[in-house]
Amino acid sequence: MNSARWVPFSLLLAGSPIVSAHANPARLDEARLVQCMLEHTTSDDEVVFKDMIVAALNDDSGALKASLVQLSSLMMNLALTKCEVGMSMLATPQFQAAAELYGRQVGEKLMKKAFEKLN
Repeated sequence: MNSARWVPFSLLLAGSPIVSAHANPARLDEARLVQCMLEHTTSDDEVVFKDMIVAALNDDSGALKASLVQLSSLMMNLALTKCEVGMSMLATPQFQAAAELYGRQVGEKLMKKAFEKLN
């Protein structure tokens, strides 16, 4: 997936008053966070990614925006509730990089599954 697809997620995150209210976050281990998020991703979570991919392929900007909001919520929820990330860490470049990598890896997994169905 193109990293430009994740820019809106970063913008949503940066504009969040909850996230902006916290200062001096601790250093985030991006690789550990991505692995944790991948381990806790459910089939319902994958549906959110599929919806976003379909909306992007169909050039449906309304559905794409809605999917990106759902996706950002999903990523923040996974990080906060399953992966011991503090609220203040959500606004860091490290979290945004981890979210981008997580999204790319889930997208690649879904595309691989789709192509396997063709065989």
